[in-house]
Amino acid sequence: MWEQTKRTFLEAVERMIQSTARLLPSVLGMVILLLLSTLLALLVRALVRRVCTRLDVDRRLREWGVAAPAQAGRMPPSRLAERLAGWTIVVMGFVVGLNILESAATSELALLLLAYVPHVLVALVILVAGLAVARAVERGILIGAVNMGLHSARLLALGARWLLQIVAVAMALEHLGIGGTILTTAFAILLGGIVLALSLAFGLGSREFVARSLERRLTDPAGKPKSPPSDHTHHL
Repeated sequence: MWEQTKRTFLEAVERMIQSTARLLPSVLGMVILLLLSTLLALLVRALVRRVCTRLDVDRRLREWGVAAPAQAGRMPPSRLAERLAGWTIVVMGFVVGLNILESAATSELALLLLAYVPHVLVALVILVAGLAVARAVERGILIGAVNMGLHSARLLALGARWLLQIVAVAMALEHLGIGGTILTTAFAILLGGIVLALSLAFGLGSREFVARSLERRLTDPAGKPKSPPSDHTHHL
């Protein structure tokens, strides 16, 4: 019995060593591919940083109202684009490296991930564009509401920004196929609440503006009420 147990154990160890020996070149190739993708990511990050610095992207985006003013602890858009480009290349290298392992499960997973990567990139573009448009709209509404003398100017601008941000997030998640009808219904309810709040804020904030406009129309420059228009009927 001891001899049989010993033989079974040695056969198991031999099979494990053979499997490891067959898998070792694939693992080594995957590690080399990850190192190469990391080096390529560093080069791309340096290139993106140089281009953003040359074009002065951060200052231009702040002037256009797309990016927030520079603050301590806030990541500038150029740094965000740099990191996004670098991590995209690293993830692509990892997905391609899974295919080197020559396993049915890893190959199928790699194909699924490669097919899903374009959806992720498009969703990121939608999200970034939506956030940028939301910040630009917030700035425009804030300036216009302040010029009109509305007391709820900041609330209106903030509500419009959140409205567009929610729409952008919902579009990105729908493009990724996440959430389904439950997430769509939740976003619709939240969107309706924000629209109602903005309507109330605009109505309450514009009362004095409308009153002043009516007062200017109903009084003459001397401050006296204007006489109502005559209602005489002219007969031929």
